[in-house]
Amino acid sequence: MSQIAEISKEERALSSEYTFKEKVLKTIFLVISWTALGLQQEITNTTLNDLIILTNSNYEVISRAMLGVGVGYIISAVIGGPVVDMFKNSNDLMIASCLLVSALATFLTPYSSYFIILWILFFVRGMCAGLQNLAGQIIIFDLWKEKATGPMHIIHCGYGIGAFIIPLIANPFLAVLKPSHANDSISMSTNITTTFSTYPRLEFNATITQYTKESRIKTAYLITALVVASVSFVFVFYQFCYRKISHLSFNKIETESKFKKLLKLIDTGTCANGHRLFGAEIIGILIFYFFNALGGEVIFKTFLRSYSIDNLKFSGDDGSILNTIFAISYTVSRFAGLLTGSIIPIRILLVLESSGLLLTTIMLEIFARDNKLALWILVVPMGIFVSPLYPSGMGWGNFFISMTGTATAVLLIGGSIGAMAYGWLMGYLYEHYGYEMFMHQTLAFGVIMFLCTILMVVLTFHNAKRAATNNDRNVSTCKQVELNEKEILYQNLYVGSELK
Repeated sequence: MSQIAEISKEERALSSEYTFKEKVLKTIFLVISWTALGLQQEITNTTLNDLIILTNSNYEVISRAMLGVGVGYIISAVIGGPVVDMFKNSNDLMIASCLLVSALATFLTPYSSYFIILWILFFVRGMCAGLQNLAGQIIIFDLWKEKATGPMHIIHCGYGIGAFIIPLIANPFLAVLKPSHANDSISMSTNITTTFSTYPRLEFNATITQYTKESRIKTAYLITALVVASVSFVFVFYQFCYRKISHLSFNKIETESKFKKLLKLIDTGTCANGHRLFGAEIIGILIFYFFNALGGEVIFKTFLRSYSIDNLKFSGDDGSILNTIFAISYTVSRFAGLLTGSIIPIRILLVLESSGLLLTTIMLEIFARDNKLALWILVVPMGIFVSPLYPSGMGWGNFFISMTGTATAVLLIGGSIGAMAYGWLMGYLYEHYGYEMFMHQTLAFGVIMFLCTILMVVLTFHNAKRAATNNDRNVSTCKQVELNEKEILYQNLYVGSELK
């Protein structure tokens, strides 16, 4: 009886599956971590004008500084993909570390008086966000396996919650301009770009009398940093104080050389059931998809408030409310993805989302260039159709191939380059060719995304049934492997107890 009790205890300790309750609880905390991610990433969009005031710069210069986020994403993806695959048992620690470091970088951002320091802080925040994205998504794939599409939408819903909350936190601390000086308050000297390129100390704007209320965004950044840091302790607990599923290693794997392991990580056939060409095709089209999806989303969120104030003469408060409305629709759409992702096949859902995005961007271009009411109204469907692009793209990829950490990292690299390219281009066009370029580039984003999803459907039309069959077969195979692994473990445990 004691041997049976001992084996039963070991069974629970070595169980390769979380219970449903454990899955739900872990997913909830991942949603909270994504909320923290949304807070520290979106605070820049809400406080963009104030950062320009504090650094005495312009839109093009700040856009170049924000390129550090994209570079950080790329570096974290290159390094983080293989690392996440090799150290899956440390994913919780990775998330905790990312939250702590990004909280510190967020706190220091409004204090940076040198361009290069500002760029580095954005770079660090980008690296942390990229690694957190990788580790969190791999946890979701491991938790829910073939049922990961719905939970993937839910955790990304947390980002929208953060984007909704951050204007409420930051708005009381934003500068308020005097009406008579509204047009002069952020006018910059002609040599400011040249000055930034040599990385000097940034001088704060001296025309302080132009504001009825000075910028106090340092307090907003402090509050945000404290909230982000506090979330990290949950994942420290998960790493060191909570039971973890076992990732078993066998002698066959252990005897492989490091070179062969590296080849397996970068081999497209690894995530496509041995079909290298098919895997390369899916990853290639997804890179282009995420390049445009993340790039277009970043420019719309970043420049929405500035466009409303600069071109349509919104007040600062109204601009913040507009950001909040966008964030609410963005969050609701991702939450609804739990239902739509379960009911509508992902291949159809992706086309519906891109079609809605195209229609919305056309209407923005026609009606919202000179009409405040049109912008108030159309920002809602824009949030609804932009929001699911990222999780739906991941779900589409997971339908055709197995989304490993390395594959996810490659897609994040594509998205990061897109965010950098779109952001730099938008900053340049906005500064030198006028505010209307915001709507023109938004329309181009909608057209490209629609054409991209049509291309995805055409390229994979004949492979859809095969992919579905392969996915079912892979799920069954994985379950059988898990059963075999459990049987081996239990036999070893039983033999060990017999020897005792």
